[in-house]
Amino acid sequence: MVHNHPCSRVYMQNDPWYRRLTVEEKENIEPLLQQSHSSDEIIMHVKEKYNKDITRIDVKNMKAAVNKGISSRRDIFEFLKSRGKLMEYYSDEPIRNSLTRICFATYEQMELYKQFPEVVGIDSTYNTNKGKYSLFQLLVTDNFGRGRPVLFAWTRKEFKRDVVWILDCFRQIMEDTSKTESFIMDCAQAEIAAVKLTHRQAHIVLCSFHVCRAFCRKTRNPIVKNYLCRLVQCKRRSEFNFYFRVISRLDANVSQYLQRRWMHRRELWAACFRDNVLTFGNDTNNRVESSHKQMKRFLQRSDSLHKSMLKVYKWHKRSFSIIQQEANIAQSRCFTYPCSQSLIPIIRLLTPYAARKVIREYQLRRWA
Repeated sequence: MVHNHPCSRVYMQNDPWYRRLTVEEKENIEPLLQQSHSSDEIIMHVKEKYNKDITRIDVKNMKAAVNKGISSRRDIFEFLKSRGKLMEYYSDEPIRNSLTRICFATYEQMELYKQFPEVVGIDSTYNTNKGKYSLFQLLVTDNFGRGRPVLFAWTRKEFKRDVVWILDCFRQIMEDTSKTESFIMDCAQAEIAAVKLTHRQAHIVLCSFHVCRAFCRKTRNPIVKNYLCRLVQCKRRSEFNFYFRVISRLDANVSQYLQRRWMHRRELWAACFRDNVLTFGNDTNNRVESSHKQMKRFLQRSDSLHKSMLKVYKWHKRSFSIIQQEANIAQSRCFTYPCSQSLIPIIRLLTPYAARKVIREYQLRRWA
């Protein structure tokens, strides 16, 4: 028999006939295809268990065949409802009985919120689906200082009534949101009004970056811009009053703008007027923005709404498992701290960085 290539073992192993899995073997690795995001892990598993050398393209094709059964909107919604809580809102605008708002949270996100309910960040992003739905994220800060989403929502518009609906769903899904002390957000009036209506006991903290940007748009003078940023970030009220007087002398128009639009609610954006507000270091909503950026790497504008929702769920499961593994590794480490035994129970609840800061302050006060 004449061959157009050398008849060696390598060619025989890479032939599709030898790589093909049986129906029973595909059923056995189906849970791994749904849960694992690493092609190398699946390839090694098949090699060890069935002694077959599959490729990354084979893994991609098998994953596509597994996910083919949940391609319609109804199937995806049922799939998400089995993994958490999903709420829908239908309206007669722009067409009759059209889906305008969706809210979703997994069971893991509900447990995560119960662990860290004090500070919640909220923000929206665009260009994640072809239906032009805005994607909202509600995010908490864990004990390692990382932002972790606890709720996703999609809305056609970003009016006050839309954000109020999202926060009402957030309260229903989490069952109790009274422990939330602060909401971190940008300068959107709809979000501010919605939080004041649904969570009156919570404080509102505006992102210092967005506030500085709004201020600096009113002038081209770099000196005035510098003092405006100092006005937002200063820690003492005497400094705040001094910077405001300087701004009034340098640019009267900016001073009038601040008095007309911002000074009556300076406790929302000025750092020196929120001494007793819990923020966990969230002076900006950069954690939510960072989460948006990571998520949008997996999304496309051409995706339908339900396909985009499925991708968001898969991204969340992947990032959640990675963060959980990192947390388990960090908790397994042992640290020795030079402090009294009375502080040990409190120190164990903190991250290593926070523990070192607390011990340093404790030692300075003892030596003083």
